[in-house]
Amino acid sequence: MLTALTKFLDQQRAFELIDFVFVLALLLAVSMLVLFLLYMFRSRTLLIELRESSAEVYYFLLPTLGLDGNDHQLIKRMAAFQPFPQQKNRIMLNPQIFDACAQRLIAEEKDTEALIRKLRKKLGFPPGAEGILPISSRDLPRDFPVLLVQKRKPAVQGVVVSNTESFLGIMIKDDTASSLVNGPVNLYFQNRAGFFTFTTKVTGRDGLVIHIEHSEQLKRYQRRKYLRKKVQLPVFIRLYQGGARAVKSVFLDLSGGGASLRNPGQQFQAEQQIELSFAPPGEKFNVLARIVRVSRDGEVIHVEYQALEQSARERIVRSIL
Repeated sequence: MLTALTKFLDQQRAFELIDFVFVLALLLAVSMLVLFLLYMFRSRTLLIELRESSAEVYYFLLPTLGLDGNDHQLIKRMAAFQPFPQQKNRIMLNPQIFDACAQRLIAEEKDTEALIRKLRKKLGFPPGAEGILPISSRDLPRDFPVLLVQKRKPAVQGVVVSNTESFLGIMIKDDTASSLVNGPVNLYFQNRAGFFTFTTKVTGRDGLVIHIEHSEQLKRYQRRKYLRKKVQLPVFIRLYQGGARAVKSVFLDLSGGGASLRNPGQQFQAEQQIELSFAPPGEKFNVLARIVRVSRDGEVIHVEYQALEQSARERIVRSIL
């Protein structure tokens, strides 16, 4: 009889334990569901606030900048290439974002190039020298970024500040002007027609402004839009949305416009938005990019940068050189 009672009590405790675990699991499930619903509600609220605030700024800027209905339709099509298309106002305020969206729209709709050029002028963005095939250093406009490289010296970043009949005036952006000496120098620059170089010499200076002899012997360094070189550089990849953790990979080649890199575990696919974090010697970059295509049976991904500031492109190119 005692044995039967003990068995009965053990079974009763077992059932009580099962009931406790079930209730606890149920409470956890309900709590997780409530937290998820709160997160979804908060995310939706933030998205609505973002859409409303962006729309308010956008429709305020339209008449302020003298834009018409055709401009509105063009901006709307350009905004489709942003991670958040509802933020059309960013295209009107940021020339780097404008250029990134414009390039992709022109690639799909060739007849929009003239309209985009007209819109750029209305927005007051500098026209730059994109698309011009230069034949002389005299073709370089003011405010155009360049790189100067002398033998056994690091690349020096500068910008064209004057273009006279006798020389090209280049303002050095930092205190590296003292590293350049009078004599031969290779000058590199890029626009949408490609990456170019010519050999000339430093003839003088005025403070941080270096005087460079003109050259009619411009050479196309590479036919592609941005200088690209093969590298073996570690990089961390993370999906732009979703809070995914970063995974380690390695670049196969790198340029000022995009890169090719290993696809760890073949987990990334074309058209995904990703963040790249990498650090060449003396530099550190966090870049938003889009996966253009996947090759080698999914082992390699090819990306292009999104809305990357010109100064960051120049730093990447300088690190490659």
